[in-house]
Formats: sequence, structure tokens, C-alpha cells
Amino acid sequence: MDKIAFEEIVSILAMFGRPDLISEFKEHVKIDEDYKPPLRTREDSLSDSEGSAVDEEYEIECSNGFYSLK
Repeated sequence: MDKIAFEEIVSILAMFGRPDLISEFKEHVKIDEDYKPPLRTREDSLSDSEGSAVDEEYEIECSNGFYSLK
């Protein structure tokens, strides 16, 4: 785990007054000193303008209380 996330979790536990959980967390979770965040994140290949999020019309039928597509 990276140092920033580790310290954030410890501070949240301290805010809620849980020293027991802080000691357990520190005992079982270690900071990864070699962690390097990614240089760039991958962008989503789909967008609303490409038609991938267009509403579709469909028909349903109800039989014995169960719905199904026609």
C-alpha cells in the first residue's frame, strides 16, 4: 500500500477513536516503498456521442408474474 493511502486510513480510524483497529492495521498492512503511481490513466474508449449510450425501445410481456423480453 502506498504511504498516502496508509496515512489516510490511519487518520480516519483515529478520527473515529479506534486505536485498536489502528494497531491491527499497522501490524497487518505494510507500506510499499517501491510503489510508483501510473504516469497516465487510460481513457474510456466509449462515449455518449458515439451512440453507445442511446436509449433503446423494447417490448416486455408478463406471464404468471414473470417479466420477459419479446
